[in-house]
Order: sequence, then structure tokens, then C-alpha cells
Amino acid sequence: MTKNRTLALSLTILASLPAAGLMGCTASTPAGTMTVQQPPPPPPQQQQPVMQQQVVTAPAMMQPTASVGSGSQGSMVSQTWTATGYNVSDFVSNHMTLRARQFANGFIAVTDLVRGMMRHGERRTVVAAVVGGHCYRIIGVGGAGVQDLDLYLRDLTGNVIDQDRAPDNFPVIGLDRQLCLPAGMGNQSAQLEIRMARGEGEIGVQVFGSP
Repeated sequence: MTKNRTLALSLTILASLPAAGLMGCTASTPAGTMTVQQPPPPPPQQQQPVMQQQVVTAPAMMQPTASVGSGSQGSMVSQTWTATGYNVSDFVSNHMTLRARQFANGFIAVTDLVRGMMRHGERRTVVAAVVGGHCYRIIGVGGAGVQDLDLYLRDLTGNVIDQDRAPDNFPVIGLDRQLCLPAGMGNQSAQLEIRMARGEGEIGVQVFGSP
């Protein structure tokens, strides 16, 4: 994590966890939707639309709501902020709370806390769109059993914009190198790849944007 770049993101989480967009500085505004594979549809007369497990749906939103400290989308991070579903005994929500207070204080949660289970070697991609004029930080948390969780932010052609490949379970993008989208550029798109480099277990990812 070292230079300045632009990022645009609005998480849409696919079968394995989604990715976010950016372009030189920071990205923002992701909407995440985890797609869960379902069994074949029933016969025509009872056919129902394929169901998708909604993990996060976050429209571009850069103004904090009154729910400061709730951890939900639109809340502003402060030293009293807690992640969605916070419980001190829950590793993912507890550590997302601690990391966000440390690395995203004063930022707004652009998505709720997105959670999922991943195995060794598994990759998940999040397609994202972000808003011009804002900077972004993406925080990942790997729970018990996760030894190395990595994040790669790519543009839509697959080029890596930024990454955190440190051998730990707490990757952060947009900290050492600012991820910002210049004003007037509108929405941009990119992909956030979440990779379980070593271990297995529950992971959490949340995107934060500057007000």
C-alpha cells in the first residue's frame, strides 16, 4: 500500500465475495450482494425466481445518517462506533470495530459489514462502483483459522490498482496509499478480489468513504 490512486466502489458480492472499483486515489460507495447457488428450479407451474442471499446493498451515499455508532451503511466512524452485529465475543464484528476505529475514524460506512466463509485457496470477487470526490478504505478481517487473507483491487481490465498481500488476517487498502476518485469523474468501476491465501474460516469486509 504506497502511492495515490483513484478508486470507485459500490460492492456487489458474487458467489464468493465481491470486488470494488477505483482509479488512482480512493474508491467509495459499494453495494454488495452475495449470490448463493440454488438447486435446479421446480417444474414450470411452481417455478420461482432464483433466490439470492442479500448480504449488502449500498447505493452511493456519502452523507452520514443519524445512526452514528450503529455500524450500518451511512454511519460515521467514531471512537464509539461498532460494526453491524457487534458482539465482543464475535471475532469478526469485534475486530472490524477495532480496525475501523483505528483506520477509518471520521469516514462513513459505505456498506454494511459483509461476512462469509472461505476455504484455503478460495477467491471471491466484488464488482464495485464509486463516487467522484471521495476517498476510500477497504478493511478485511479474517476470523479464527484464517492465517493469511489478501485483498486485490483491480480495474475492469484486470490490472491491479492496489493490494494488501501482507501475511496476516487483517488486510487494509487505502491506508498507506490514498484511494481517491477526483471530483467530476462521476462513478467508476473496479473489482475487489478477496483471496484466502492460507487457512480457512469466516471473513468480513467493509468499505468506508470520506464524507
